[in-house]
Amino acid sequence: MNMRKNNRMDQTTPYAIYGFFRSFRESLPDDSDFSDFISTLTITPMKAVIENVLPFFHRSSDPSLLTSFQMMIRQAEQNSDFESTFMRVCDAIDMLEKVEMALRHDRRLMDGYLKAMQFDNASASHQQVWSGLQRFLNEECDLVTKKRMERVFAEQKASDELGLNDDVLATAHALIGDDTLYIEILETLQLNNRQNLPWETVITRIQRIIEENKPKVWPMLRRFLEDVHSGRGIDEFQFNFYWDYIDSEYIDEDDDTYYIEQKLANITIDSEKDGVGVVEPQQTQQEQQQREVVGAV
Repeated sequence: MNMRKNNRMDQTTPYAIYGFFRSFRESLPDDSDFSDFISTLTITPMKAVIENVLPFFHRSSDPSLLTSFQMMIRQAEQNSDFESTFMRVCDAIDMLEKVEMALRHDRRLMDGYLKAMQFDNASASHQQVWSGLQRFLNEECDLVTKKRMERVFAEQKASDELGLNDDVLATAHALIGDDTLYIEILETLQLNNRQNLPWETVITRIQRIIEENKPKVWPMLRRFLEDVHSGRGIDEFQFNFYWDYIDSEYIDEDDDTYYIEQKLANITIDSEKDGVGVVEPQQTQQEQQQREVVGAV
C-alpha cells in the first residue's frame, strides 16, 4: 500500500513529468509529431486534452505512455498545483532537454536542477529561483559541468534575442572551439540589439577578442558571422562547408561530445530561420521568469 502511494507521489514530481515528456518524444517516429503534441497540449483545456492528443499516442512505440499520461491528466484535473507544475515543465521542455544534455544525462543533477528552478512552486519569486540556481551551479556542479550549463544559458539568450537556431549556434561554437570565448562572443553579438550598436562596431569588438585569444579562428569566424548577419539564411551546402573546415582543424571527440551531439540532434536545416532577426514567440509567465533567471546567470 505504501509502495503504491510512493509510486503515485513520484509521478507528480517535476522530474517524473519531464521523464514522461522525454520518453514520449523518443517514442514518436518524427520530432514534428512531438512539437504538434506540445502545441495541442498548451492550447487545450484539461478536460479535453486526452481526446485531442490521442492520435499522437497511436503513433507512439510505447503504449504504456498513454496510461501514464492519463494518470497525470486526471491528477491535474483534481489538483491545480500539479496542473501548474505539469504545464510549466511542458512549456520549458526544449530548454530542459538541452540542460539534461549539458548535465550528461545525470539523473541526480537533472532532478537537482528542476528543484532549484522550483518548477513545483508557482509562487516562487525571481530572487528565490535565481538563488536556488546559483546554489545548484556552485554546490552541485563541477567546474566543467557548470561551464556547459553557462553555455546553455548563453545560447538561450542568443536564441531569444537574435533568433539564432541550434544549427547556427552549434557551428559557431565549433568554429571558436572554446566555451569561455564562445560565451563572450555570444554576449558581444547581443550588443547589436541591446545597445543598438552598429554591426561593424560589434564585429570589431569580436575581432579584438578573438585575435587576443585564438587569432587563427578569426578569418573563418568572420565569414560565418557575415553569412548569418546577411539575413539570407545559411543553406545545407554552407553548413557542410563550415563543418568540413571544423573537421579538418580541431575536432576533439573527448572534449566536444556536447556540441557534436547537439548538432546531430538538430540536423534539420531551415534556412528561413537562420537570420539574426529577433524572434518573439508567445511566452507564458513561467517561461518569462525562467528566461529572466537565465539572463541573470
